[in-house]
Amino acid sequence: MSVGGGNLQGGSTHPLKIFASIFISFIGAGVLGLPFAFKEAGIIEGGLIMTFVGIVSVKAMLLIIDCKYQILERRKSKKGYGNGSVDEDGLTRSKEEITDLLKGEGALVIRVKDPPVPQTSDMTYGDVGFEALGHTGRFLVDLAIVVSQTGFCCAYLIFISENLSDYFQGMRIGHWLLILLPPLCLLTLLRHLSSLSISSLMAQCSNLMAFAVVFWFDFEHLNNIEIHPKNMSIRGFPFFLAIAIYCYEGAGMILSLESSLAVEVRHKFRKFFITTMVIVTSLYISFGACGYLSFGPETNQIITLNLPKGQSIDFSMIVKSFLCIALYCTYPVMMFPVMKILERYTITDADKNYWKGNILRACMVLCTGVVVMMIPNFANLMALVGASCCTLLAFILPGIFHLRIFNQSLSWTQKLTDIALIAIGVIGTLVGSIDAINRLNSNESTERPMQTLSTLTTTVANTTSSILSSSKFSTISSPTLSGVINNVTTALKSPGLH
Repeated sequence: MSVGGGNLQGGSTHPLKIFASIFISFIGAGVLGLPFAFKEAGIIEGGLIMTFVGIVSVKAMLLIIDCKYQILERRKSKKGYGNGSVDEDGLTRSKEEITDLLKGEGALVIRVKDPPVPQTSDMTYGDVGFEALGHTGRFLVDLAIVVSQTGFCCAYLIFISENLSDYFQGMRIGHWLLILLPPLCLLTLLRHLSSLSISSLMAQCSNLMAFAVVFWFDFEHLNNIEIHPKNMSIRGFPFFLAIAIYCYEGAGMILSLESSLAVEVRHKFRKFFITTMVIVTSLYISFGACGYLSFGPETNQIITLNLPKGQSIDFSMIVKSFLCIALYCTYPVMMFPVMKILERYTITDADKNYWKGNILRACMVLCTGVVVMMIPNFANLMALVGASCCTLLAFILPGIFHLRIFNQSLSWTQKLTDIALIAIGVIGTLVGSIDAINRLNSNESTERPMQTLSTLTTTVANTTSSILSSSKFSTISSPTLSGVINNVTTALKSPGLH
């Protein structure tokens, strides 16, 4: 999850369980858009960008953990009181006086919509932001989490609607949203994450099954694949960069993952994390490259739409069913931190005002539906979310927080690393956002003429048919005239003109 704490009472100690927790956290719907991203950028360029983004993302996430322990170390050094303590103004205060002051400060923090920073190792990304930049830091983290998680949910709805429409031709996205959104409104009303544990487990199992089948199909007909890697193209760089950042966006949950380990093995988290991310990066590259090599120029924005429909055992339907179930079950889990953050900012005593919280949750679900209707494009939405919010969470904020929290204790090399991280994030935001917006505009500009032409061809076809069947032309029995008009009508209806 993007927000939340760890497990202080216990935690994972088995390497396999630790690996599974990290692995599952980074394998999601973004993988399904990688073959199309490789189609846009090329095999070589895509592999290089994915490797680069993976290295930088891992470095940035480890910086957040460094910030956490620096904050804890700073608190230990400031705890100079037993029976009393010397304050900054030189006054000696008793332990009881300090406790009263802390309570008053905590009440003030709550009134300004910031929860008190925990005094234990159970710390969130927002807490790190608060220590670095105060209320502004926490607000930036919360804003990026809300927008990015909501964007993920919108992408899930697009994926489900597109794949269902592939089998039910008469249904459009709007029709599917009317069916999908009401149950999701009910699922988002759940107030405790433990209530969604079954939903999360179903989602992860379905994800793994679907990805395994897609991989099996790619390698099963490997001998029939024509090698057609695209040449490196600078035009595909911004799009692939945004998709890659989208896939690696895990900065919001890195502290929860680290805290989920038992205290005695927590010092090994870096080793587990780096090893797992190497495997995840290899999986990303192989999945995207194999998917593109399998379908070449015909690769769709969602790779499952390329899977052939079988006659006896329809593996395409199996994969799509697994993934639709997985993403549908993941939706309420992804919306959980969004609802917690929004309730903190908009509702006083949200635990008591259930009806206000229910209205807020229903409105957010409806908002995702509206966004999907406005941007019904899976790949472009992924790129826009990745370039705008994920770069902020994954690159810019970790660099800023690390600079602020460590302050003068950093070497020049460490400072340059932080500055480079911020610069990469800013450049990625600008370049990726501009490219995503241009793609959205180009899609709109091409869809309108296509709709107009489609209407025109239908009108011409109907008019032609009525003319041919009219009494005026009943005396003309020449098959030549009828054949010519039918050929023109068929040509107008052909996909090539659309």
